[in-house]
Amino acid sequence: MNVIPTTGLFWGILCLYVFLVLGAGLFFARNNKSTEDFFFGGRRFSWWLIGMSMLATGVGSHSFAKYAAKGFEYGFSSTMTYMNDWFFMPLLLFGWIPIIYYMKVNSIPEYFERRFNSTVRNLSTFTMLLYLIGYIGIGLLALANLLQPILGWQIQTIIIIVAIISGTYVSLGGQTAIIFTDFLQGVILLFAGLLIFGLGISYLGGFDLFWDSLSLTNKLPLADFNSPPDFNFVGIFWQDGVVGSVGFAFMNQAVIMRFLASRSVAHARRATMMNVLVFLPIGTLAVSNSGWIGRAIANAFPDVIAESTNPNGIFTIVGSLVANSEPIFAFLVASVVAALMSSLDSQINASAAVAVNDVYTPLAKNPSEKTKLRISMFTSAFVTFIGIQAAFIFSQYGTIYEAHGAFHAIVTPPMVTVIFFGIFWQRFSSRAAIMTFVLGSIFIVLGEMYPYELITPFAHGTEYIADRPYSYIKALYNMVACSSIAIVVTFLSKKPIDYSKIKGLTLWTIRDGQEYFKGSKVNSNKGSEIRFSASLMEIDDKLEGKTVCLPEKYSNQLKGEIGDIIYISDTRWYLGGLKSTHAILGKVSDSDKILISQEVHDHAQFDFNRKIFIELEG
Repeated sequence: MNVIPTTGLFWGILCLYVFLVLGAGLFFARNNKSTEDFFFGGRRFSWWLIGMSMLATGVGSHSFAKYAAKGFEYGFSSTMTYMNDWFFMPLLLFGWIPIIYYMKVNSIPEYFERRFNSTVRNLSTFTMLLYLIGYIGIGLLALANLLQPILGWQIQTIIIIVAIISGTYVSLGGQTAIIFTDFLQGVILLFAGLLIFGLGISYLGGFDLFWDSLSLTNKLPLADFNSPPDFNFVGIFWQDGVVGSVGFAFMNQAVIMRFLASRSVAHARRATMMNVLVFLPIGTLAVSNSGWIGRAIANAFPDVIAESTNPNGIFTIVGSLVANSEPIFAFLVASVVAALMSSLDSQINASAAVAVNDVYTPLAKNPSEKTKLRISMFTSAFVTFIGIQAAFIFSQYGTIYEAHGAFHAIVTPPMVTVIFFGIFWQRFSSRAAIMTFVLGSIFIVLGEMYPYELITPFAHGTEYIADRPYSYIKALYNMVACSSIAIVVTFLSKKPIDYSKIKGLTLWTIRDGQEYFKGSKVNSNKGSEIRFSASLMEIDDKLEGKTVCLPEKYSNQLKGEIGDIIYISDTRWYLGGLKSTHAILGKVSDSDKILISQEVHDHAQFDFNRKIFIELEG
């Protein structure tokens, strides 16, 4: 294959970026006092920081690879795969987010045990680890394909090197490192994606020439309903819009950990809305446009980009053509590395969270936080190694898009079904959940073995191709199979549900979740925020836990009650909550000072020369 020529300047810029990311991991490692810090960043970050971090998690290297590839092959219809998130947003905002936040759910398997039983938790733990490790493998494979035109190395070699770099800084830094580096990487990848569009338009001689170089089919916003077999509207809707997108938002532990790292349910909701309504549409343009530019160049100048070009590497090829200097090209490539880091770090950290919370902790005898933290770091490295093996398996597929689609369609349906019925149908039973996992998996395997006989009735007229049978529509068959099992078994279950045991765990009992979160009745008499100089705070060694005692004048202004949850933070908004923490409001202080426990100070690391504010959270 032809290798894109580079010099020492290119590698210097790229290595500088990698070292900066590794440095961030080392810097933020000092914030990890417990597994709550390592996995959830102390549950204290602002919506705008979480929103950008969620974007960077969703828009990864696989996005630049597979959506640019489909943009090169089919034009603007590549965007339809990214615009399917709107219809389930109300269920996410007002159902799932408050449930997992108020009930202090640390992982999806933990939710399953509390909603159903330990058997369902074990089944979901296996499925979740398979799902997350698969995502790691897809990310590694995607970046390897994007870097291969530059390096000229074997795909397997690139996968191993990138995995070592990613696993190192995630194992060191944890969730706080992920959130802050993801914010920077999110900005970089959006800017780089839009930059390559502008450079591409300039390379072609203006927008009119770009537009005229695309065929009518390339300009359509949606693919044909059921053709071609490898990219059609109905298949993409069921695979990406339902199984993929719903699975990503509701069952992806990395996304769940973003919700749980927010300072409140309100901030998690704002982050999600900002991500879906603002960041993702921009992200769609950023990850797809290099494919459109490549298609326009191939149509106008077939001697520059041939039709036989591997679409998986089109981003790198277009970047090398349109960048008018080596530093710009190095920046574009670094942005793809940023995208990979932003996705991989989240999936690796999430895999470690599931392994520690749902495998190690239940088996160990009261492990200390220090021990769990060490296990978390070790597990991060281990799942990265397993992800390498997954990447090797996925490399056997024709394209990254199809590999990702097949992975979604097979792994996701049982979990998505159980989550949805568990949240929205109180009668949904433990037996039905188990059967959905077990029998659903059997039907999925049968569909893989006999696709023509079983999937054809669901195919909406999509052409059957023997060597790649129903690349996407199998997701519909698998969802129907799992949902049917869930409904039938629930109605056949005679054992009544003990509704008192699922309070706060369903859409209909969210208010119970608020009380569970606080530990008492919710205080509805919320007062106004108080601001003061940090010099008015004083550490009181007599206070236990994360306790804050306010003087009477501040207590009256806040209208708080003993036991209320408060949020105490540095007033610098641009820190995004880094110097903040939640605390419990103690009794009214007789002192003029605001008394805080040592634990509150250690967690927030306040600067006593700054301003502080306190708000009532509930």
